[in-house]
Amino acid sequence: MDLEKLLSMQKLCINDNPATCVTECPIHVDVKGFICEIRKGNFEEAYRILSKRMPFINVIGLVCDHPCENLCVTNINGNAISIHELEKAVTIYGSMAKIKTLPIPKIDKKIAIIGGGISGITCAYDLNKKGYSVDIYEKENEIGGSFLKMPEIILNPKLIKEEVTKLEEQGIEIKLNQEITPEKLKDLTLEYDAFFIGSGEWNEKFNVNEVTMQTEIEKVFAGGRIVSGCESVIQSVQTGRCAAVSIDRFVYKKSLTALRSKEGAYKSILKVDIKNEEISPRIKPENGTFTKEEAINEALRCVQCECHKCVKACVHLQKVKLDPKAYIRTINQNERIILGDHYANKTINSCTECGLCGAVCPTSINMADIINETRISMVSRNKMPLSTHDFALKDMEFTNSKYFELIKHQPGMNNSKYVFYPGCQLSASYSEYVIKSYNYLMEKLDGGVGLYLGCCGAPAKWAGRQEQYDSSIEKIKSNLEKLGNPIVITACSTCFSNFGESLKNIRIKSLWEVFDEKGIPLGAKPGNGKTLAVHDACTTRNEKGIQESIRNIAKRLHYEIKEPEFTKENTKCCGYGGLVYYTNKEFSREVTQDRIKDSENDFLAYCAMCRDLFVLKGKKTYHILDLIYGSGKEEISDMKVPTLSDRRANRFKLKKELLDNLWGEKMEIKDEYNDLKIVFGQELRDKIEDELILEGDIKRVIGYAERTNDSFYNPENGHILAWKRFVNITFWVEYQKVNDSFNIINAYSHRMEVKGV
Repeated sequence: MDLEKLLSMQKLCINDNPATCVTECPIHVDVKGFICEIRKGNFEEAYRILSKRMPFINVIGLVCDHPCENLCVTNINGNAISIHELEKAVTIYGSMAKIKTLPIPKIDKKIAIIGGGISGITCAYDLNKKGYSVDIYEKENEIGGSFLKMPEIILNPKLIKEEVTKLEEQGIEIKLNQEITPEKLKDLTLEYDAFFIGSGEWNEKFNVNEVTMQTEIEKVFAGGRIVSGCESVIQSVQTGRCAAVSIDRFVYKKSLTALRSKEGAYKSILKVDIKNEEISPRIKPENGTFTKEEAINEALRCVQCECHKCVKACVHLQKVKLDPKAYIRTINQNERIILGDHYANKTINSCTECGLCGAVCPTSINMADIINETRISMVSRNKMPLSTHDFALKDMEFTNSKYFELIKHQPGMNNSKYVFYPGCQLSASYSEYVIKSYNYLMEKLDGGVGLYLGCCGAPAKWAGRQEQYDSSIEKIKSNLEKLGNPIVITACSTCFSNFGESLKNIRIKSLWEVFDEKGIPLGAKPGNGKTLAVHDACTTRNEKGIQESIRNIAKRLHYEIKEPEFTKENTKCCGYGGLVYYTNKEFSREVTQDRIKDSENDFLAYCAMCRDLFVLKGKKTYHILDLIYGSGKEEISDMKVPTLSDRRANRFKLKKELLDNLWGEKMEIKDEYNDLKIVFGQELRDKIEDELILEGDIKRVIGYAERTNDSFYNPENGHILAWKRFVNITFWVEYQKVNDSFNIINAYSHRMEVKGV
């Protein structure tokens, strides 16, 4: 796994980028942060946050001209968050906050500030904090610049004097009634290491670099045209701060321009979607200034800007409490340091690999690809326990074995222009629909329609068993070549996706597109305007042709379609994807339930597993073939879902029936203990289903025990305890023999090998 490439993908995640209110603030006040504290009623902490970026907070907090408000994402019909009024509330209710400051040792460098206006005193304030000795020269008899021109009702002169006193207490020397002429400036050049000129009269005389504030005179920095005539308080603060940075770099002979593109206001790259947010009207203070309660209520209107589109859409990311950036760090740590642990394995194996995160992400970070690559890496390093995906891989092995695999030309033909590949799950759930669909294709399509029963290799792909998946695809490719490379017609969305990705020279078509093009079979009952919500399989996320064909079929059958909240390219997973159904069944159910809540209407699915999982959670769901071939629609929508054992049996029966009825061939394959009679209670049946134990596994354990007497007998209750290890899983069965049948009392399995003495 290319970990450097993986880590570079973190940079694509924009979620931790600052919100517009922060980037559009010339001094980048943490607006989101201090509003968050107000929401909690913590005005003193809000004050501390505000003071980190805002000098003279008790003054500027009252008179800031808040350019941030105009670009607030909630600024719809004038309902932007009252950021400035909240700043004022913080200065009033939080000013008693204790702010810890670390003493900075003085350095042997002196700076002169010409002009005691807002930019000048800001520059002095910042440089003093860096340890410089700072003198302010002001031609008037007091400093404060445009602060002094504000009406007393807006800004009490007492507050200005308090801030001036603080500057003096910090060691800044203020020299009043000192007009500095160009000639006098020359006299001062030997005394000071640099100058900042904040005087409007001087600024017009200099050609000022608007990035660094440096003039053509090396030691002199000025606000230049940016400040000249500027009425923005907060912009003046930024100008003084920018000059302080330049002076500090100049003194220490560092680059004046490096890494300064985001000084001052700039455009945020954070994307915030508030289409589902209800923006309430702006709260107006009754007495001109917010009360604490009014401030808290106004702060609660803030949507606390973040992207997190992937997290909001994906129940897995919500569950693990990770966004892509944090998830990638977790994977990197797992790969480099921990080298595989239980927590990381469970997290990584709980992703459905559905790709929804990538579909909604503004920068297209697809965790499905990252997770799959991680699983492949874990398998290659023997850090993925075989038991994790054992059942699914063995089911794939069964499906591609003599018990199900079938490759035939159309009866009576030696060539196939097409081949029908129904997939393993449709064959397991709706074998009768597979037969009807195949007969339909043979009737509608010329040139011969072959049949190929098997599994596309999806379990191996999801499990990270790349070699096994590649081997499966190569086998399919070889078999298709033997059929003459026909057009493959798939009924399974996952097969369609995998073939399209891995069989580049093979033409692929969906069964649903054929129904849409060739017409619906006679006998399909109309829906009479019934409303359905289409659940698109996540593996068809980018297959618009399939999505539209499903809707066209439903509409032709007189069904109304109402799309769920997440649909088509933004569809959600049913809970089966990525083999989560086997690795974390409890979470799989949560994913299923999360999808169900997206619509109150009955679902229409075209993936057998999607339909089955929804029905298991009580959601009425039709498969598209129910609409085409089913009768008694209300009963079909919540028809019993086959168990795992039923699914195996259904595939086997399907092959047997097709061979017998279409090709006149008898299937003689038979399981050794298939005729053995076992009896379950429903509770135990549910238990073994949940624990992925097949009835066939139980029969083989009992059959082996009865044949070899390799078992334990309990004389107190007459129960027999038997075990048998199949490859890497040991199955245990407690049973009682009653006449010619076996009552199953308990069954369980684990990775253990029991050896006799």
